[in-house]
Amino acid sequence: MRAFLLMSLAIFLVQCKNAETFEGQKGFTLNAQDQELIDYLFKDSKANLPGESVMVIKNGEVLFANHFGLANVETNKSVTDSTLFKINSLSKQFSAMALMILVHQGKLNYETKLTDIFPDFPQHGDHINMRHLLTHQSGLWSYYGFIEEGRTEPLLNHEILEKLKQKDTVHFFPGSEFSYGHTGYALIPLFVEKITGETFPEFMQTEVFEVLEMNNTTIFSPEITIPNRALGYIIHKDSVQLDDESVVSAILGSKGVCTTTSDYYKWDQALYSDVLIPQEELEDAFHNWEDQKKTNTEGYGYGWNIRFEDDIKVLSHYGETTGFASQVNRVPSLQLTAVLFSNYIGADRNLMHKVNALTSIYSDYKIPMPIDIMMKKTIDEKGVAEGLKTYDVLKNDTRYKYELTSLSFLAASFYRMDRKAEAEGIYRKAIAEQPDYFGGYFGLARVQRDKGLEEEAISNYEKVLSLGTDEEGISDYVERQLVQLRKQ
Repeated sequence: MRAFLLMSLAIFLVQCKNAETFEGQKGFTLNAQDQELIDYLFKDSKANLPGESVMVIKNGEVLFANHFGLANVETNKSVTDSTLFKINSLSKQFSAMALMILVHQGKLNYETKLTDIFPDFPQHGDHINMRHLLTHQSGLWSYYGFIEEGRTEPLLNHEILEKLKQKDTVHFFPGSEFSYGHTGYALIPLFVEKITGETFPEFMQTEVFEVLEMNNTTIFSPEITIPNRALGYIIHKDSVQLDDESVVSAILGSKGVCTTTSDYYKWDQALYSDVLIPQEELEDAFHNWEDQKKTNTEGYGYGWNIRFEDDIKVLSHYGETTGFASQVNRVPSLQLTAVLFSNYIGADRNLMHKVNALTSIYSDYKIPMPIDIMMKKTIDEKGVAEGLKTYDVLKNDTRYKYELTSLSFLAASFYRMDRKAEAEGIYRKAIAEQPDYFGGYFGLARVQRDKGLEEEAISNYEKVLSLGTDEEGISDYVERQLVQLRKQ
């Protein structure tokens, strides 16, 4: 297995230098439209801005790989195949593996209770088991609520545990709901330390990174300098601001892995093998869980979001915080993975667009292309009217997909980029297409509020309340806006 991984990495490094030739050699030739789309998606990846590293793997071969921009703007250091990125919540798949290895070694099981490991945990810990933590069904409170206003000291894992011990309730009864969060995964490093006597970085190094020869991968610590690590930035219009660390940067488990795309290749390929744990055990990670039972439905596994596209299972995850964003789509039945790491956060959804587009293209559209990707390209190149025509044409094409939220989410990305004319046109299209969905009215109300059209904004905000929404915080936000607008 190690020999295979080393050979594949050598091939990968050659392919990075000449991806176009490689595509021809492997019989996967991009048509002109797909090549044009890829060129468009990466046209803003500039040499003088923070950058990204991208890779597409199919059947063990790297079909597309490239690196853009700067790992360090201040020193003008470019992103290369050896640049490490913080991958944020993509770390959860690695943390889940740590716990799965402990289960395989017989040191705990998925029914092990929180109080079995920490006997002084409050009584509600009797109802929280390892699977609840992995699948975001524990009901534990978000650790973001433990951050005092004005805090500058890093929040650490052991402090999260102590704060949780001071809580006498949970957000909901364990196992009764799904609520994506980070707290459960922040406990995994503490389990590792308590059970093995090793620190979490030590355990991951010996049990995962060394086994897979992921020699450029490590666990982040603000106390050490990590060679070749990219710094994180925020980009807004023409402004680039360093944003590398925050009070939650030192938390491990829910985040913390720093890696390269070439090392991620080794991780991805290992998930098709028994090198870490047997496949029959690993498969548990790639299924949704309800009532402690594995289901072949959409949901969340162990560190992976799970969805289906025309009956094809897609495993994915997104991660974003303090100047870094990352996205991976993995389609096991096609042995296809698209992954992108970046050291910047922008106002749009381009990172997701890039990974979703590459997944569609390199699956020969077996995984449909989100329609908003093509709409955004058309709007950028030809204007909003042509973009809306693109929607009308492609919504009936099975190679493309649109959802209830597609138009509103696309409009919101233009709104965040301060392109409000385009946003308004798309919001109005959303209302015409989906008159019973709140999203178009909500977005249009914000545009009208910004333009000083108070009466129109009030009318659309009231429409949002009449339609109702189960999205957290929307109704409260609308109520506050209505109070302010009615005072004016």
